[in-house]
Amino acid sequence: MNDLLWLSAAAGLFVLLHVAVAAYLYRSAAADGPDHAGEYVPAQADERPTDPADRRVPCPTCGVPNDPSYRFCRRCVADLSAGLSSSTGGDGGKRLGS
Repeated sequence: MNDLLWLSAAAGLFVLLHVAVAAYLYRSAAADGPDHAGEYVPAQADERPTDPADRRVPCPTCGVPNDPSYRFCRRCVADLSAGLSSSTGGDGGKRLGS
């Protein structure tokens, strides 16, 4: 019976210690303030890109602006490097295995 009492006391102390650590960590995280990571912050008028390399390239097929480093359109997968209006994916493109 004495062993059961010690085991119960050790388990209770273990749980109490974990609750105390969790409460401490919760309070220290709440004191730091809210985490704003990943929030959208709109660009100010004076933060527009001035370098021509930073400008978006419109797709000749669908008109969606793409990064200048993209070779294919992010929406319709049209070839941006050749300036072709044919799509390599979607409605009129070739399919693998055909």
